[in-house]
Amino acid sequence: MPALATTSGFPNDTTLRGIHMIVYQAWSQREPVGRQVFNVFDSNQIREHSLTFGGLGIMSQKAEGAAIDYGSPVEGFLNTYTHTVFAQGIRITMEQWADDLYGVMEDSPAELGRQAYATEETTLANHFNNGFDSSFTGADGVELFSTAHLRENGATYANELSTAADLSTTSLEQALIDFRNQRDGGGKRLSVKPETLLVPPDLQFAAARILDSDHSPEDDTNAVQPVKGLGLTLQVWDYLSNSDDWFLLASKDNHKLNLYERSAFSTSDIYDFDTGDIKFKGLFRQSSGWADPRGLFGSPGA
Repeated sequence: MPALATTSGFPNDTTLRGIHMIVYQAWSQREPVGRQVFNVFDSNQIREHSLTFGGLGIMSQKAEGAAIDYGSPVEGFLNTYTHTVFAQGIRITMEQWADDLYGVMEDSPAELGRQAYATEETTLANHFNNGFDSSFTGADGVELFSTAHLRENGATYANELSTAADLSTTSLEQALIDFRNQRDGGGKRLSVKPETLLVPPDLQFAAARILDSDHSPEDDTNAVQPVKGLGLTLQVWDYLSNSDDWFLLASKDNHKLNLYERSAFSTSDIYDFDTGDIKFKGLFRQSSGWADPRGLFGSPGA
């Protein structure tokens, strides 16, 4: 690219505007899976909070002439989301800026966009990657996927198989049954259905065989495959790092995985007067987590 040899002679605003465009193209070159999975909210304060609501059980029968029973809703679990700044800079020397003939000058700032994309995807996926680790707990004091979650009324519930299992027709069927048994803080059954089977790349073909087969893909009985008719959508996420983990998710309206965006990804630049170098930086500020584990289900594999 011979033109780059004379880039230093271009007006600064013209040159840098083009570089910023390259950065944003690198940021948006892939469709982020994390934002498809998480509920995304704008934030205008230093931190955000979420609080679950206990709700009431089913109604009592009222005898003729008797007074109505009054219930007290129970305050649930408070979660705090404290925003983190993710930032990176890159410095291009005056000499590299003027003499680059191979596109390095353009590729270097563009790496900020790719880096921001990978950072957000990694951060969001880590809620799943650490989802079975008791070192990463939520507002109810246990990890995201557990057999011992607390409801607001003090009862416990599970959003994990009682016996961990690899992804198969049998384990998926059991997970679908267990998923439908989730209840609110007052003990009422939730009308929440799983819609997405989320897997790492290692399980994409096994998952596709289960979801797309009319008959059992695991034996030669020619038995009907009932899972296919349930309408589950397969989502493969490259940033899921554990090859055996698999997950069921309700629609975004029916789960509480949250991403709060305090500052969207942005870039800026400055010329260093003493050296003639150009400095670029990219940053964004956000927080993420879960307000409530209901509407989610997972297994770490056998």
